[in-house]
Amino acid sequence: MGRDIPARELLARLEERLRTRGLASSEPVEPPASGVEPRVDPLAFNLRALEEHTDATRALPLHTHRGGAGQLVLVAKWAFRQTCQVFINETLGRQRAFNGHVRDSYAQLSAEVVRLRAEVESLRAAQPPAEPAPAPRAPRKRKKP
Repeated sequence: MGRDIPARELLARLEERLRTRGLASSEPVEPPASGVEPRVDPLAFNLRALEEHTDATRALPLHTHRGGAGQLVLVAKWAFRQTCQVFINETLGRQRAFNGHVRDSYAQLSAEVVRLRAEVESLRAAQPPAEPAPAPRAPRKRKKP
């Protein structure tokens, strides 16, 4: 099934969708030669995502899928942002501080999880292997007299 999906075409479509949302990466990405991507560390991935979106006052790039009138909407959005950024910053100041605390807490918890995993692995390595439990016997059937 994986070979039926055109990887380069799919990546190009994904990059285009991300680019229109202002989330495109700055470096080009080629599909892996083996066809399987390496495992993503969820702790690092989530921490990076929290870091990227901590500042709620930072605006996302303006874009539109509309024709003609869509450009007027973009100009209106741009004008609103330029004139009201002070109010946006004031309104979202607490959210920005909260997001920073969430990011820092997640980083501390992630570090603790990594430390505890390493400790569990070292304890398992130091412990002698357990003997396998004997298999349970099937109950005997009684013979009728």
